[in-house]
Amino acid sequence: MIGQRLGRQPDLFAPQPDLFDQGHGAEGAAPPPEDFIQRIRGELESTLAQVRAAEALPWPNLTRSALAEMRFHSVARWLPEREALALRRAFSIELCRLYETADAWPLPETLALAESS
Repeated sequence: MIGQRLGRQPDLFAPQPDLFDQGHGAEGAAPPPEDFIQRIRGELESTLAQVRAAEALPWPNLTRSALAEMRFHSVARWLPEREALALRRAFSIELCRLYETADAWPLPETLALAESS
């Protein structure tokens, strides 16, 4: 009885797919349509242009900035690897510039302390 398996119970020790696989789906799957790739490329180039033109972070707070950064890097995975890498690098350089600018601003509580003294 111990050695018998129930008919509906799956094999708990069967090989499983890698949970952290960076592929775009099942092997042999068709690549995404070209119009989809063009939309992704357009979105990323538009976001990159927005941060290049900005003098300060274009999002209302750091949480939104972090979400925009994660989205950019995630969506770039649909592009060819070299193109994605180049866009991610350019975006990261611009964000570093904007974060440095944000760090140079005095914090509101610092301003309040300076005004009260």
